[in-house]
Amino acid sequence: MAHSVKVTLKKGGFVQKNILFADLTGEGKDDAVVLVDSGGASGVVALYVFTAGSGTDLKVVYRNQRLYRGDARINPGPALVYSLPQFKTGDELCCPSAYRETELKWSAKTKRFGVAQRRTVIP
Repeated sequence: MAHSVKVTLKKGGFVQKNILFADLTGEGKDDAVVLVDSGGASGVVALYVFTAGSGTDLKVVYRNQRLYRGDARINPGPALVYSLPQFKTGDELCCPSAYRETELKWSAKTKRFGVAQRRTVIP
């Protein structure tokens, strides 16, 4: 875990209670997508995917610790999608001009998540 995320958790940040579950790795068990919230205006600052794989011990198979006001969802496939706001001059914090979505899919061959698609969504 990045030092900045550890500091965030010690100073009022928290793990969001809406943990997402889906078999993202194709191993027959649900994996957990966990979001770390700053507890302030930065919102979600980190995303982790935990898997038990073929055993019982959880391990992190994906981490992104450089988010700002991020969000995540599970798409059919299944695929993990995380989004980040794209602000333009004059946008208010609540209302960015667009969102940048990144879709991640698991590769059984490499045992890693890879970017399947990136897109810009205008609300």
